[in-house]
Amino acid sequence: MPQQLDPGAAAALRSHKGAIMALQNTVNQLIAQVNALQTKPDTVWDEINKIPGRWIESTLSGEVTFTISDLGKRSTPVIITVSQDGPFIQTHYPLVLWFPSAPDNATNFGFWRPVSTFPLPTQVVSTDIIDLQYEIVDGGSQRQFQNAPRGPLFSRPDNVVPLPSPVQWAPNATLNFVPIYQAITFNGSPVPPTVGTLHVDFPGFRIVNL
Repeated sequence: MPQQLDPGAAAALRSHKGAIMALQNTVNQLIAQVNALQTKPDTVWDEINKIPGRWIESTLSGEVTFTISDLGKRSTPVIITVSQDGPFIQTHYPLVLWFPSAPDNATNFGFWRPVSTFPLPTQVVSTDIIDLQYEIVDGGSQRQFQNAPRGPLFSRPDNVVPLPSPVQWAPNATLNFVPIYQAITFNGSPVPPTVGTLHVDFPGFRIVNL
């Protein structure tokens, strides 16, 4: 005959079996969660986090000059090249400003100016103004980042606007910021400018192997 366990030992055995079953259920749940995570598509940030290297705050900047002759034109682009040290992750809409840069005695010489009359009241922008549309083009792949020129969708120094999704620019990529000058008014008194400088910043960070 099989040996009978005393009541205390039998209770302990039942308790151990219950604990083992509970542990097995927990393991099965963890396996199911791992399998689900392995089949889940990566997000943009998941892909960025997999890139080896240190994140370094950075801004890609460029400038181009313009005159009244650029009015109404798809004009000279601001061309910016990404460093070969690693990719650049653009996190916010471009910050774009301009300033009168010639002649040296222009009334508003060197003063930062906005690139859109919206939402400023007319009396603030009634002298030396421009209004921009723009395009962003990957100079290497010729990939357009819009189906038509954009309106004044910009960051400002007092409001740096996040992108809906970060943009990864490859090492040595060429960013082309193409301005379309919808309006140009040079009438600063007493000396209006003859040349303006358009300044463009792409905020974000670099990923660098140190």
